[in-house]
Amino acid sequence: MKKKVINMTVKQLALFSTVALCGSLVACSGSPKPAVEPAAAPAAPAAPARVVADMNDPVNRYSYALGMDLGKAVSNINVPLNMKLVMDAISDQVDSTRPALLTDSVAEVALQELLLKMQAKKDADAKAAAQKTLDEQAQFLAKNIMDTTVKVTPKGVQYKILKDAEGISPKAEDKVLVHYVGALLDGTEFDNSVKRGEPLEFPVGAVIEGWQDLLQVMKEGQKVKAWIPSALAYGEEGVSSIIPGNSMLVFEVELLKVNVTNPEPAPAAEAKPAEVPAEKPAEGAAAAPATEPAPAAQPAKAEAKKTEAKPSKSDSKKK
Repeated sequence: MKKKVINMTVKQLALFSTVALCGSLVACSGSPKPAVEPAAAPAAPAAPARVVADMNDPVNRYSYALGMDLGKAVSNINVPLNMKLVMDAISDQVDSTRPALLTDSVAEVALQELLLKMQAKKDADAKAAAQKTLDEQAQFLAKNIMDTTVKVTPKGVQYKILKDAEGISPKAEDKVLVHYVGALLDGTEFDNSVKRGEPLEFPVGAVIEGWQDLLQVMKEGQKVKAWIPSALAYGEEGVSSIIPGNSMLVFEVELLKVNVTNPEPAPAAEAKPAEVPAEKPAEGAAAAPATEPAPAAQPAKAEAKKTEAKPSKSDSKKK
């Protein structure tokens, strides 16, 4: 019967199918295996001592290497397996004289069923772990707030000042330069700008809500230790395997610099009236005060001239 490789969505199962179609990994048996195991199996005899093959032989070496890959893939499957049937199926695929117990189409459906069970188990485990993390977070925050040195931001980030300063506080539109160390509640560190020797610059409004809330109550030059609840961080989703769902984040943050994006304009100074200099008086003349207007010229009074009457010639003759 022609065998085909089933296209799986899980890497381990893809490897499982590929190896099953490869060369002989397990010694073949001469008789087909029953579809159903007997109800009462006899006690298994003691296993014979293991004979170690010569790994200098290249065939032995790559044969064992393929078996290692298969074993790793199977060990990552998180649902129960019947390992005897797994080994039997490998033998059946390698030995063309042994009929397979399932057709290719039935095997494909069975593997899809396995995928669904694996995903359901993974989801259930993640949900249980997330709830456990959420419970631990609530217990920690309730105890931590009893410390009189711990403060709380408006949205619920708890923080303690490690180094105080009197600089300015950033706003959401400003950029900041910070050093930070990030860890989970159990101390698992996931990021550290101090170790890298490179502080990070970013807009306050571009980071998680808990950071935004924390930075706007800090002052330039301050260093704090902060506990950011998961609701103000990455929530139920988390960040892949680095930050599990419902994880509270513990940060040490040092606010090195605040770069104000839109500084408020300084108030305009009151304009003073310009002083007009007094005209320079002519040389030899007395200078009049700059504020004292020159007196207006008085019009000259015309003096009436008296005209004396002269005697006429006729008058002189009479005398």
